[in-house]
Amino acid sequence: MSNVIKGVFGAVLGVLYGGLGMLQIVSAVTYLALPFVPASFFGGFVLLVIGAVLLTGARKFAQGLDEGVVFVNVGILLSVAFGAVTLLAAGAGALEAVIAEEAWSIADAITPAVYLAVIGAAGFLAWCRTFFRGLVAA
Repeated sequence: MSNVIKGVFGAVLGVLYGGLGMLQIVSAVTYLALPFVPASFFGGFVLLVIGAVLLTGARKFAQGLDEGVVFVNVGILLSVAFGAVTLLAAGAGALEAVIAEEAWSIADAITPAVYLAVIGAAGFLAWCRTFFRGLVAA
């Protein structure tokens, strides 16, 4: 995949992460109820950090610097890692609800970190050979 495609991918994903992170923080501070965006100050901060890493990579690509690929790859890995942690936490919540015989909803457990991680995982799978080839060469 060319650096232009990686830069555009990083920019789009970075804007999505940054926007949803801001929405989570704003909804946590103002008690605003938004569908599919839970009010979470720290969850929003995590999304903002991932978005900042991805947007930094896109900016480096726009400047013609090849080090943008590092930022985009790290941003994608952060995306997938935090998505996996969120899924594990959702699974733990479901298990706890089953053991305690309480009500549990998957809609409450799925956060923007999960559905944005799916997009990040798709990007990772698209150029994972190149990523690991670069690690072996180093």
